[in-house]
Amino acid sequence: MEAPVAPSSPQYRPLLPEARDQGDPFALVPPPEAGARFRHYAYTTGDEPAAGMAFPVYGSDDLVAWYALGESLRVGAPTAHWAPCVVYRPDLDPARPYLMLYSRAVGVGEQAHVGHAIRRAAAAQPEGPFADTGHVLTPDLDFAIDPDVYRAPDGRLKLAFAMDFVADEPYGTGIVEADLAEDLTRIIGGPRVLARPRHPWHVYEAARAMPWKAIPGVDWSDPATRVRWHTVEAPVGGLRSPDGAPVYLYSGGCFWGFYAVGALVERADGALEDVTDGERNFVIRPDPDRGFYGPGHCSLLRAADGKDFLLLHARFGAPDAPRQMCLAPLEWTAEGLPVAGLTE
Repeated sequence: MEAPVAPSSPQYRPLLPEARDQGDPFALVPPPEAGARFRHYAYTTGDEPAAGMAFPVYGSDDLVAWYALGESLRVGAPTAHWAPCVVYRPDLDPARPYLMLYSRAVGVGEQAHVGHAIRRAAAAQPEGPFADTGHVLTPDLDFAIDPDVYRAPDGRLKLAFAMDFVADEPYGTGIVEADLAEDLTRIIGGPRVLARPRHPWHVYEAARAMPWKAIPGVDWSDPATRVRWHTVEAPVGGLRSPDGAPVYLYSGGCFWGFYAVGALVERADGALEDVTDGERNFVIRPDPDRGFYGPGHCSLLRAADGKDFLLLHARFGAPDAPRQMCLAPLEWTAEGLPVAGLTE
C-alpha cells in the first residue's frame, strides 16, 4: 500500500497527488453493515489499461488521508475504458454485491472514442477485482458513456448517461435518463433527453475531424472536412434542491480546455431548465488566478456525517497538468441552485 497524503483540508486540492491521470472520479460510500475496509472509495478512469486491469481505486476513512489500492476491473484486449460507476446491491448477489457500470471502446488511441457501450461488472469487495458479467446496456447506440445510477422519488431505479446527437445541429454529446432494471442488466424503454449542448461554453472543438462518426450530410472522404462539436456529459442525477425540485448536474466544454460543471433544474411543469448559460450559475468553474483548471466530471459523495461533497477532477497549477481528484462541498444558493465554488 502506498503512503497516504494528508493535506490540511480535503477541499480544492488533489486528494492523493499522482503523476498519472485521475479523471472521471466516482464516489462510493458502503453502508457500515457492508464491512468494507474503508468508509469512502473513489474510482477513476486513469490511464489506458495495462497488465489486464483498469480503473484505479482509492480508499479513505476521513476524506483527508487517501490510499491507492491498485486497479479494480479485469479487462481483456487493450481498449479504452471510461468513467466507472459503482453501487452496493447485496440483495442481488450476496457473494458479489458490488456492481460497476462503465463504458468500453473498440480500441485505444483514436479508436478510444469509437464504439463506447455501457457494460456491467461485479465484485465481492469494493476494491475489486470486478469481472464483466457480459451485460451490455446500450447495444443499439454507437456511443454511450458516463453512467450514473440513482433512485427516483417514486422508487424506480434510474440510469443517466451521455450519448451523441448527430441528426441535427448542434452536433455533439448530450445527456439522457432511462429506467433501469433492478438487477442493472438492461435499460427499460427509451431514454429521455435531459440536455443537449446549447451554450457557447459547451463547445468541445470548433473544427473537429471525426471520420469514425456517421453524420448525415457530412462527407469524411475529404480530409479537410470538420464539424463544430459540442459536449454536455457526466450527468449526476437524484439530487433535490432545498425546495424539492429535481436537479441534475453535468459537465460541459472540453476536458483539455475550458471545462466546468453546470446544472439543470426541473420546473413544476416538468420542463428542464439549463441555468448555467456561461455567465451565471456555474456549479464550479475554472479559476486560473488560483491555478485551478478544468474542474468537472463530478459525482456525489455523501460523507459519513451526512455532509454532501462533489468528488471531481481538476488540473492544478497548469492547464495541461494531469487531472487529479478533489472535493468541493455541495451547497445551495437562496434561489435553490447548487454551488460548489471556491470558498477558501
